[in-house]
Amino acid sequence: MPHFHIAQSWGLDYDEIERRAAEGNGPRHGPPLLARRLGAKLYQANQCAPAVSLSDRLRSRLIGIPQTWSFAHDVAPRLGRNDVVYCLDAEVGIPMAAAIRRRSGRPKLAVYLHNLDRPRGRLASKLLRIADSIDLFFSCCSSQLEFVRDYLKVPEDRTFLLLQHVDTRFFSPGPPTPGKTRPVVVAVGREQRDYATLARATQDLDVDVWVDAWSATARKQPGMLPREVPANMSFRHSKPRELVQLYRDGDVVVVPMFPNKYAGITSLIEGLACERPVVASRTRGLVDYLSPPDGISPVEPSDPDAMRAAIVRLLEHPEETRIQARQGYESVDRRYHFERYIETVATQLEAL
Repeated sequence: MPHFHIAQSWGLDYDEIERRAAEGNGPRHGPPLLARRLGAKLYQANQCAPAVSLSDRLRSRLIGIPQTWSFAHDVAPRLGRNDVVYCLDAEVGIPMAAAIRRRSGRPKLAVYLHNLDRPRGRLASKLLRIADSIDLFFSCCSSQLEFVRDYLKVPEDRTFLLLQHVDTRFFSPGPPTPGKTRPVVVAVGREQRDYATLARATQDLDVDVWVDAWSATARKQPGMLPREVPANMSFRHSKPRELVQLYRDGDVVVVPMFPNKYAGITSLIEGLACERPVVASRTRGLVDYLSPPDGISPVEPSDPDAMRAAIVRLLEHPEETRIQARQGYESVDRRYHFERYIETVATQLEAL
């Protein structure tokens, strides 16, 4: 029987996350459920790595953090041909691939890619020959899988498009907050967001624009925010239950993106799960979610006129908007179902 292992770079308090989810105060996260489904051990490299060496620090300048290199070199010698390792990010996946590459009887290795197609990712991938020891590449964006097929010459049968998931027990339709005086446009997220274009698109509309751009990991990017915030735009940092209500209060959810190959997916499908119509920038990273455009009005990136026109059309045609929102909500069960996502990953790992 195979032994399964799940590893990620940074630790989360999954006990607290699952407690809050059970109370209805937050969404479920996939790793604990996947670990239970597979009977896997779940590692958080930054918390369980042994002492970091100088070589670990030097390697981390290429990719990852020192702890992921220390973790990989500590765990790899204890793994054999009956083990399957699933790394939830390249920052631990690449060190693990390097640690097992020259070992006979090595474990099977699967790695989930977020944004490998960048200078350090390209260099690390080639230099460490990760294609020799990664048996399956997952990503929620086809652009990342095309990168490993084209750049690393990985055959298509070693790549798997794993569409993003959403916990519909938490993100779900519901009534808006009473007392709204005019339509509300909602936008959520920080990574690769173009709120300057959203501001230009809505600054002279009779709407309130509510933006939650907080993130624990993503940094503010140049040009992300308008130089002067319009009077009808406000920013907030919502707790999980407040975030669900924020979506429900939105007459339109907008996902305004800079051109990119990986970001914007989570807020898009959370908006759909709350049965709201969505306007989203047509980026390479979202292409897998815009075709078919169930519940979504795609617009070109950095085009305030097109964004404005899409928002106005949804606000001025409520019956069509309700139909669009319903189509988006129904697509969530078909394409982004939480439990089906877990089962799909488990089946792919078992097949290794």
